[in-house]
Amino acid sequence: MDLTVLKSALISTCLLAAVCSAQNTPIIDNTADLILQGGKVYTFDKQRSWAEAVAIKDGKIIYVGNQAGANAYRGDKTKLADLKGKMLLPAFQDTHIHPIAGGLAYDECPLFDLKTLEQVLSTIKDCANKYPDKDYIIAKGWTWGIFGITQPNKKLLDNIDTQRPIITEDADGHTLWVNSAALALAGVTATSSVPEGGAIGKDAKTGEPIGTLMEGPAMGLIYEQLPATTIEQETAALLFTQSYLHSLGITAIQDAFIEMPDSNPNKSLQAYAALRDSGKLKLRVSAALGWKPGKGVQQIETMMKAREQFSNGRLRVNSVKFWADGIIETHTALLLEPYSDQPDVRGFLMMPLKEIEEGTQQLDAKGFQLHIHAIGDGTVRMALNVFENARNVNGVRDARHLTHHTQLIHPDDIPRFGKLDVIAGFSPYWAYADEYISVINPPQLGAERMSWIYPINGIIKQGGRIAFGSDWSVSTADPLLAIETAVTRSSPEGEATPPLNPTEAITLEQALAAYTIDAAYTNFIEDETGSIEVGKYADLIILSDNLFDIPVTEISAAKVSATLMEGEVVYGAIN
Repeated sequence: MDLTVLKSALISTCLLAAVCSAQNTPIIDNTADLILQGGKVYTFDKQRSWAEAVAIKDGKIIYVGNQAGANAYRGDKTKLADLKGKMLLPAFQDTHIHPIAGGLAYDECPLFDLKTLEQVLSTIKDCANKYPDKDYIIAKGWTWGIFGITQPNKKLLDNIDTQRPIITEDADGHTLWVNSAALALAGVTATSSVPEGGAIGKDAKTGEPIGTLMEGPAMGLIYEQLPATTIEQETAALLFTQSYLHSLGITAIQDAFIEMPDSNPNKSLQAYAALRDSGKLKLRVSAALGWKPGKGVQQIETMMKAREQFSNGRLRVNSVKFWADGIIETHTALLLEPYSDQPDVRGFLMMPLKEIEEGTQQLDAKGFQLHIHAIGDGTVRMALNVFENARNVNGVRDARHLTHHTQLIHPDDIPRFGKLDVIAGFSPYWAYADEYISVINPPQLGAERMSWIYPINGIIKQGGRIAFGSDWSVSTADPLLAIETAVTRSSPEGEATPPLNPTEAITLEQALAAYTIDAAYTNFIEDETGSIEVGKYADLIILSDNLFDIPVTEISAAKVSATLMEGEVVYGAIN
């Protein structure tokens, strides 16, 4: 057959096929709603590709590539945004945060970022004067560094008010420092027994309580006397936190502790669901239900009902949190060997080991992700052991269990993360020599164990997966501050601190991945978000600078110009 005739026949056949297809299949409109172009797009796909432009339609990404290619998706109604060389990244995700508690704390009497005891006491006094009709004063956010070698004492707060309870919580959420009126409200006296999993600070000579209650069971003695928060208060707290997180480029989180009530519907989950159903929830939320010590495996049925009732859309109830130990500063983190400055103390677990073993095994069998607060090397090993036990009993599955904070790890346990497919969650902003690590911890741990703190690079090198979270409101939720710390192991805020265990520093790419695609993996949404790829939601951030083009010590100086959730600008502006 003549080539011209053949060509004509093929064209006719193709046109006929197109017409027939068009009669049976709707025409697909690939016109973008928004094209972001002229930027430095780091996609975090498997090839770690760079691009120039991204096209978005109906909240999802329909094109990633060069600017010329993006023009094919341009229509009369397409909005064009010139990034002018700015960096475009997948939006950040935080795998361990307390959005409701943090929002409530900032609405009451925040003590965060105060550097001296005098500032803290002055602020508490101002709050007491501001609210003369309140039955009690609650403040949160002080740090142990303000006390130096002294200890918090009720007398300091008695000087402010002796009639009303003053209840202050440290930034870590592990200790209450209260006045005499608060102790009286809770009935705490010299003869009070110490709750299992908690501690009451007492005078060494007289036995009188000094005004400190450490860890959940002891702190509960106070909090149980106070009225519960309302759904309205928690909803307002969430909206406050959501706005704050958007300003930092965060669009997905794991709420690290949803307290489970004994009988009533869960207010926190109701608050999330109300925002979701009203269209006001602009975060993807993985909710970790809090395991209640002493309630045993009977609570699993309630957790399964909560998962079924509330998991929908941007809210998923798929994790259970075990708050397993305390913190090193108060000697409540569980260590494998005794504290160097208290040879008869190793810390403790917040609940019996048998309860953790039974609970984790049964929850794993029911398909829950397990999330364990693990500060001490003893707790990290315990967590790995119970994960391994659940795996052996129930079989291998895509569980994505994780430890979080993971501060002190014995070297023998580092390779176990990769072998057991356990995610090592870190709060990287803490991985520098602040006053805790440079002053308080060395006499507690000794030189050898100080070299085991936050081995982020060690986990990666030995085949493990990491994910980052802030633990806000314990400390800032700003990922850029945390990323700079992870890369430099030094203070990101101008303090002259020597690098903390510098061999544990990681690359910028690794740190960004821990806040994007690996965080999405931790939250079981890596098929939807975490990278800039066709078919995924357009959850994106625009940064003022290409982080790869600036000195690592200037990463935290970069600014979030805009945050997009499914293509909607939820913070800043794109033009």
